[in-house]
Parts: sequence; structure tokens; C-alpha cells
Amino acid sequence: MQPLVLIVDDDINFREIWKIKLSNSGFNVLTASNGKEALEILKNNKPNIILLDIVMPEMDGIETFLNIKDNPELNSIKVFFITSLDDLNAELANYHKQIAIDLGAAEFLRKATDLNELVDILNKSINF
Repeated sequence: MQPLVLIVDDDINFREIWKIKLSNSGFNVLTASNGKEALEILKNNKPNIILLDIVMPEMDGIETFLNIKDNPELNSIKVFFITSLDDLNAELANYHKQIAIDLGAAEFLRKATDLNELVDILNKSINF
């Protein structure tokens, strides 16, 4: 059975690039543009991994993560926080990474992560 991944990000181009790569690499992929939409999807789907952007309109990644972890039916899902912040915003990126660690996220990834490396990270995470 193919692993299911939910990508939650307000950047449609980013969602589509990662969706295509993951789909071509053997994953079933669902997408949401914000936290509220993700929580609606999670009412009927239980992905193996959620790739969750931290900064989004309507409901950000942190609030979404807390809603997921508060739900006994969902709290075992591995959540990877993702960010577009780069070295130019290193201080804020490090702050987001610390929040992710403190909250108990499975991983913290930058959107600039090599797509082949992303597939490897997800496969390793699912197989453990």
C-alpha cells in the first residue's frame, strides 16, 4: 500500500512541485492551502506524514499542529514542519526550528530541500 502524505502550504506552486515529485516516487498525496483546510481533510483521511508550513494565512502551522496533536485519532501522525526561510532569515528560521522541536515535530525541513533527499527522508521515516 502506498504511503499517504498531506502537504499543507499556502504556495500553490510549491504544493504542486512536491506533489508531483512525491506522486512519481510512490506516494499518494493530498494537499491543503491552509490549516483549516487540512483539518477538514483529516476528518476523512489519516496520512502517514503531514508536511506542514509554519507561516500560512487563516490558520498557521503551529495552530494546526496543536489541533492535530490534541486529537487522539490523529496525534500519532508524523508532522514535518516546513519553511521557506533561508539563510537571509536565519534567525527567524532557527526560531521556527526551535518551536518545531519544542512542540515535538518529527522533522523540520526547508522548502529548498533537494527533492530526492525529501523522498529519502520520508521513506526512512515511514519505515521506522
